[in-house]
Formats: sequence, C-alpha cells, structure tokens
Amino acid sequence: MPELYAQGDLLIEKVADLDLGARPHCGEVSRVVLAEGERTGHCHVLEGKVAFFRDDGLAMDLPTGLYIGHVKVTDGTARISHEEHGPIALPRGTYRIRRQREFDPKEARLVAD
Repeated sequence: MPELYAQGDLLIEKVADLDLGARPHCGEVSRVVLAEGERTGHCHVLEGKVAFFRDDGLAMDLPTGLYIGHVKVTDGTARISHEEHGPIALPRGTYRIRRQREFDPKEARLVAD
C-alpha cells in the first residue's frame, strides 16, 4: 500500500529513494512553492532541507498535467503548509508531488483549491 499524503489539490506519494547525483541542477533548497491555489492565490509551500526536481520520465504513468515534481527530504522533517489547510510533516525520503483529480461521470477534472 503506498504511503500517501493530501493537502487541498496536492497528492504526495512516497516513492523509492532516487540518486540525486544523476540529476542536473538538483541542489538542496530550504523553500519550494509547489503550487498556487487557483481561487485564492494561496501557495502550497514546502520548507526544510529538500531537493526538488522534475523528471517527466518518472511520471509517465500519470495523466498529462498532473505531475508537479519530485522532492527528496534530505535531513529531518520537511513541512508543507498552506493558509487554508493543516500542515503536513514529511519525514526523510523521496516523494512524487502531483495534482489531484475529482470524479465526474463525464470527465476527469482537477481538484480546485
């Protein structure tokens, strides 16, 4: 069973650790804006010792437009915060970040946040 976290329109899935050395331009940062809310402009912000990168080859199983990127929490715990949602603590590990969709019998729609 995958380890999943959700916050508004984001879905965070823990995945197998990845080698960051093979990823160009993948240095540690302390703050990443993962997504901006469509209705309010509030941001989903990740803070902590993390490396953020995009690799579309690691998201080929996702429908177009859902993949945001991967994040590796390199030390301690990182925190995802948003003004309208409770914070999420992510322990050390690698995670795939994507947008959520909601069910509609006629079409797949992105969750609005």
